[in-house]
Amino acid sequence: MTRFWRAVLLVMLPVNLASVGRSESVAESPRTATSVAIQSNSNQTAAGRMENGVLELHLELRQGDWYPEAETGPSMKVYAFAEEGGPLEVPGPLIRVREGVAIHLTVRNQLPVKAVLHGLHPHPGDEKAVDELAPNERREWRFPAGAPGTYEYYASAGSDLTRSDHGRPFGQDSQLAGAFIVDPRDGAAADRVFVITLWRSGTDFGDTPAHQIAVINGKSWPYTERLIYAADEPVRWRWINASDTPHPMHMHGSYFRVDSAGDGETDHAFPSGKQPMVNTYRLSWGGTMNTYWIPPPGHWLFHCHFIPHMSPDMTVANALANQFGHEDHGNHMAGMVLGITVTGARKPVPAHGRTRKLRLLVRERPAHDDVPAGFGYQLEEKHRLIPESVGQSGPPIILERGQRVEITVLNQLHEATTVHWHGMELESYYDGVADWGAQGNLVTPMINPGGSFRVRFTPPRAGTFMYHTHLDDRTQLSGGLYGPLIVVEPGARFDPEHDYVLVLSRGGPGPSQGPVLFNGGLKPSTLRWQTGQRYRLRLINIAAFDGIAVALRAPEKQLQWRAIARDGADLPPEQALMQDARQSTLPGETWDFEYLPTETGNLQLEVFNTRLKMKVVQQIEVR
Repeated sequence: MTRFWRAVLLVMLPVNLASVGRSESVAESPRTATSVAIQSNSNQTAAGRMENGVLELHLELRQGDWYPEAETGPSMKVYAFAEEGGPLEVPGPLIRVREGVAIHLTVRNQLPVKAVLHGLHPHPGDEKAVDELAPNERREWRFPAGAPGTYEYYASAGSDLTRSDHGRPFGQDSQLAGAFIVDPRDGAAADRVFVITLWRSGTDFGDTPAHQIAVINGKSWPYTERLIYAADEPVRWRWINASDTPHPMHMHGSYFRVDSAGDGETDHAFPSGKQPMVNTYRLSWGGTMNTYWIPPPGHWLFHCHFIPHMSPDMTVANALANQFGHEDHGNHMAGMVLGITVTGARKPVPAHGRTRKLRLLVRERPAHDDVPAGFGYQLEEKHRLIPESVGQSGPPIILERGQRVEITVLNQLHEATTVHWHGMELESYYDGVADWGAQGNLVTPMINPGGSFRVRFTPPRAGTFMYHTHLDDRTQLSGGLYGPLIVVEPGARFDPEHDYVLVLSRGGPGPSQGPVLFNGGLKPSTLRWQTGQRYRLRLINIAAFDGIAVALRAPEKQLQWRAIARDGADLPPEQALMQDARQSTLPGETWDFEYLPTETGNLQLEVFNTRLKMKVVQQIEVR
């Protein structure tokens, strides 16, 4: 289905919602004098007022016009929270108090439908503890705020047809959510609060996926807040996923630490040594996380790695192209993306030996094995091409920690492209985000057809990473522009017999199309392992929109493997533990496991997507 007909379908949706279970939001023309505009909430000012140690907070639920992009652009009619008599806000007003404070709360429902309130009670709380408000009903409560933590409140209002499988709203009431923060009695660190919400036109994930408007604190890139920090200055964030889907949140150019995680009702701090250090972290639906980040100098992105949540066509204007025409942001993304500028000078990475020089050719790829035509990479070094013909998955790029590398990317496509070195700590100019990365006065360019771009960096750590396009991802990434990037220790050689790289992806032009692919194919060859020898499995998920699980199985025995690395970083002893040999992955994640076969026999390495009922199996003979 073409973009035009998808847009026409979306315009028609409000007419027949009851029969198809679509969103009830109504798209509007640019703001008029009678519009009730919803403001974006940066979550920097707490709502209510303190009186004699009690927070007096009075909320309302009303309908308004939401502008997730430009304030002068098209809007959508949605439900939102407001302080009584104040402007509507997305996300809802920030509730933030210290431990021990009591809250006197009133809520008035000015919507034409019943509202069900969640999370407006002491925390930790029970997700089943809800309150219902009929239209025009007003109620009040008094309760203690509860224990310190990051929590969420939200409401659902309207038809059950706009509930997801998790029971959370995704339609007209999808923006009825806000942060509920309880600080310690003393010494709370300065931080920022970010709430993720997501409007979706329906539940379908078929050949015509639902249109999605993904926002952070009420705005979609490039209208999200631009953050500025000083290098090496600790940054603390609180994130709340008020949407009905998980989000693999990816940091460009560095790692961040997750200090606590919760489900909106509870918040659990990770003990020292067990705090995940990641560049991609799955924020579950309804989930929360508190993060700690030491920012390196440069221009960076923090974004969801689901392609529809950062795709440039996921805008209100494009959803309604026949009404307003195509809106050109002059950008290559939209949605759940934050832009971050970090001032200061970057410290050089210690390097040794000569600079290694490679060429990465970006080429078109013919159809094969029921996988449609698309794109691919070939690696050239010393006049040798790897592979000899372009494949669905790019060739492994094997580098050495501490050795400088210079990779010249040559674009032989008929469209522009870029290459992002996912998980690599490098100068932002080489990070692969066109018109955003920078080095002095230089800004990262697109690589136009027939053009080239020279990337220089020194890998500071050994591990499992990936490289992929960061332009027109819906077509280019789904079409095959990705590959594994492996960094080994100085002097070490990569041993493919004992070091197995598994790239997980989908074989189609969009997030809902094509089979699950196993290193770019559907029919993996049989592996032959030896008892008593250790094998490393490097899992890389670069699917556009899919959670993909991997399991190592024996016919009648639960196998175990040891986790040794995550997102390219070695795990500390407290996290490098034996566990059942099964791991679910989201796009942007990498995992490394070690397995030691002790018995002869036949094993199976299974790759599957439960939602789509797709599975690929690789046979392993252990001798």
